[in-house]
Amino acid sequence: MLLRIASLFGALAYAQLQSQNTTFNSSYHLTPKQIQVANLSTALVGQVELALNFERSNNAGSLTQFDPFYDLPNGVNQSNLPPYGSILKVEQYTNTTYYTLPATLSMSRFLYVSETLNGSRVVSSAYVLWPYQPRKFRGLRSCSGATTNVFPVLGQAHGTTGQTQACAPSNIRSLSGAYDEPFTMALNGYAVVATDYAGLGIPQTPTPYFILPAHANDVFHAVAAAQSQWPDLLSKQFVVTGQSQGGGTAWAAAQRQAKRPVPGYLGTLAASPFTNILADINGEDATQVNIRVVGIAQGLDSVLANFTANQWLTPIGMARLALLKELVGCSAVANQLFSSKQGNIFLRPGWNETEAASWYTRNVQNGGKPFAGPMLVIQGTSDGNAIESVTTVAVNQTCQMYPRNRLRYIRATGVGHNPIMQAAQVDWLDWIKDRFAGVREPEGCQSETIGPVRAASSVVKGQNWIILYDQFGI
Repeated sequence: MLLRIASLFGALAYAQLQSQNTTFNSSYHLTPKQIQVANLSTALVGQVELALNFERSNNAGSLTQFDPFYDLPNGVNQSNLPPYGSILKVEQYTNTTYYTLPATLSMSRFLYVSETLNGSRVVSSAYVLWPYQPRKFRGLRSCSGATTNVFPVLGQAHGTTGQTQACAPSNIRSLSGAYDEPFTMALNGYAVVATDYAGLGIPQTPTPYFILPAHANDVFHAVAAAQSQWPDLLSKQFVVTGQSQGGGTAWAAAQRQAKRPVPGYLGTLAASPFTNILADINGEDATQVNIRVVGIAQGLDSVLANFTANQWLTPIGMARLALLKELVGCSAVANQLFSSKQGNIFLRPGWNETEAASWYTRNVQNGGKPFAGPMLVIQGTSDGNAIESVTTVAVNQTCQMYPRNRLRYIRATGVGHNPIMQAAQVDWLDWIKDRFAGVREPEGCQSETIGPVRAASSVVKGQNWIILYDQFGI
């Protein structure tokens, strides 16, 4: 059974899907009405059904929309929630037999109160991935003051999984990022506190996709909620990490920390971060532009007054978005519905010249703003999503404006979007370890370029494997 979905919306290059396995846990078929309203060809119907059944087979245990964990407890009123960071529900020991996690790790899930861009309270979900043993650091204390069995905390922001309830990493068998991020982090002794982002997991809550400051709120409040639930186990100190959408979120978190300091913050790792998002989008291929902008439009619809998604999307774009929501589909489904190879126009001409686009850039852009360091930015030079030249401009602008802030920038030659986590793994693991060890980063900005020691042509360019669930007991 295929059990890992791509963690990044835009990184899914369009290809004619071929069914390699017919043992999916799902066999959903589109209705004639769905096919007609969304104007789907016979071939596209097969592609969408295959993608949807693949995604649904990735859910841990049951479909996210049917998992009672995500239902609010009795007595919780969404219009009268407790303060940010409050715990609403805890699953102390998640049934890991439903997941494809590395041996020796364990997991918890929880619901908590987060914060929208406008400051209102919203429910979000998250998980904690626990290592077998915590990495030990001299002087590290838990929130309650304990000095033994203290798990150093990483607040992880995930890459794109989608924009509907079903896309919550906490109910995806291999989470989001797998060995690129949470698995490797936990196996190195860190407790990974990972928000799903508001709107993913919790029913009837729109997700403000790529509204990075809102995602940053989710990260900080998830860490606070987890620390309040496990005060004897989790450290007060924490590092924020993220890649792709999560990398942009991590950078936004560093900017938030400069304005709203949270005790215990040690720094930020921002991998392949989105900075000037509209400039990054200009560098993506046509299918990726479609699915990114559609996702942002549906998120902006829930944030910006007087904006509706149809200001950016054509009628066929709106029809496909409606079908995506009806199917509760995620990245793989969106990749089929909004492929540029179909000949459909999903985005209105001039969408990026609207007042909403200007508002989006002003309020969401990273770089050129105060940030709380130290911050490590890692970037592949062959990234087709978070474009290297765009990231470099943001880094240089930030360093010129704040020359005494601590920022380290590593570029990896010939490395793409997701592989940056593997190419620079030694660097970012050492950097995180130094933060908890109390090593002080030099003042100012540092920049370096790394490359393979062996011939570049011999290096594996991208991942050509997926994680499988061992249903056969092999």
